[in-house]
Amino acid sequence: MSNAFTLKKLYFNWLFNEYKYEDIDSKVVKIDTPFLDNKFDTIVMYAEFLNEEKIRLTDDGWTLNDLESHGLIFSKQSTTRNRLLNNIANSLGIEIEDSELTVTATYEKFPIIKQRLLQAIMQVNDLIVLRDNNVKHIFYEEVSSFLDQNGIFNSKKPSFPGKSGITVQFDFSVPTKKGEKLIRTIRNGNDLNRSKLLTMDTQLLRHSKTNAIYQAIYDDINYPIKNMTDIKEFFSENSTAKIVPLFYSEVKNNPSLVANQ
Repeated sequence: MSNAFTLKKLYFNWLFNEYKYEDIDSKVVKIDTPFLDNKFDTIVMYAEFLNEEKIRLTDDGWTLNDLESHGLIFSKQSTTRNRLLNNIANSLGIEIEDSELTVTATYEKFPIIKQRLLQAIMQVNDLIVLRDNNVKHIFYEEVSSFLDQNGIFNSKKPSFPGKSGITVQFDFSVPTKKGEKLIRTIRNGNDLNRSKLLTMDTQLLRHSKTNAIYQAIYDDINYPIKNMTDIKEFFSENSTAKIVPLFYSEVKNNPSLVANQ
């Protein structure tokens, strides 16, 4: 076993062990994740034991309430916001109940639904850009339109089973002769949350997606990247897969970077 592999294994063991579990009462467990929300507070989930077979995970309403505290209201009149919110929830199998993001499954599905709820929370957090009334879409939609307009065949919001059956979702899958490109869009690259999650996801898929080409597209147009060198080092040091970071401005000027070739 190489020294590089040993260090990577140690890092990911540490990262997954950064989840902290605390019994709140006999039927509720608090789960602190190693990820941060828009206020740089730890993202927290709660596991509720419903019976001897079922478990319910919830964010306890924190995600949507936090967005509302930033001025992003999801009223009946907010058709665009609600559409985007529901698209995220539906693509990951998450329910929205009384402002809570929640999912219910059997005990053995816990690792799978935990990862799905985490992805949903982080994607919903990104909707904070819509608090600016001049913003009518999110970065994912802009990239989606770009791919379609440039004739780049792609699948949207594909999900893949990884280690221990944990489902990993990407924004796009672009087939090529050498293997598919799995693309993750990242709104603000200066926040390493999404880059950190991407490295975890590539590790989960390292045995099932051996020919995949991972690409992270950063919105450098609206969020100038100040730490791309750090991001590249983070990817190279913390994932056994090759992750290619791309500026959206570069992709717009050179669509071949993400094309079916």
